[in-house]
Amino acid sequence: MEKILKIRLYPLIVIALALFLVIGCKKDDPDPVELEIGLSYQGGIIFYIDDSGQHGLIAATTDQSSTDSWWNGSFIATGAISPTDGSANTTSIITAQGNSGTYAARQCRNFTGGAFSDWFLPSKDQLNILYTEKTVVGGFTTSIYWSSTEYDTGSAWVQDFETGEQHLDNTSDVANVHTRAIRAF
Repeated sequence: MEKILKIRLYPLIVIALALFLVIGCKKDDPDPVELEIGLSYQGGIIFYIDDSGQHGLIAATTDQSSTDSWWNGSFIATGAISPTDGSANTTSIITAQGNSGTYAARQCRNFTGGAFSDWFLPSKDQLNILYTEKTVVGGFTTSIYWSSTEYDTGSAWVQDFETGEQHLDNTSDVANVHTRAIRAF
C-alpha cells in the first residue's frame, strides 16, 4: 500500500515543483516603478518623497475649488493645529464642522482622483512643500491656497502661490482662495 501511494504522489510532487520553479523564476516580470518627483502616480503627481524612497505625497492635478471657505459657517475651534499632518487636520475639521455644505477640507476629503478616497487638505508645511514643487505639479494659479492648519478660531494658514508667503486668513474668506487636495503613499 505504501509503495502504491509513493508511485501516485510522485507525479504530483514533480508537477508542483515544476510549477513552483516556473512561477517563482519568471524572468519577464517588469521592474518596479522608480518613484520620483513629477511622476504621475496613484491619481496625481508626486511632489515629495521621503528618505526611504517608498513614501511621500501626491497632489491632485487640478484645484478642487476656488470659491470655498475654510469653515462651514461656524467659528468653531477644530483642533486642526498640526503644521505637518494634513490628514489628521482634515479629519478634525470635518468632525467639528460637519459633513454637509462645501468647504475646503470636505472638498478634499470627497475628492476621488485615481479612484483613491484618502485625499486631504494639506497642512501648512505640506502646502509649503507643494508650493516649492508647483511647476512640477502644474495647474496652480497665482492666488492663495488654504492649508488645513488652524491658527485660532476664525483664522487659518494660507500660502500665496505667487510670492510663496504664508500668512493667516479669515476662515470665512471665499474671495479667490483655492483648494488643492493631496494624499500620502
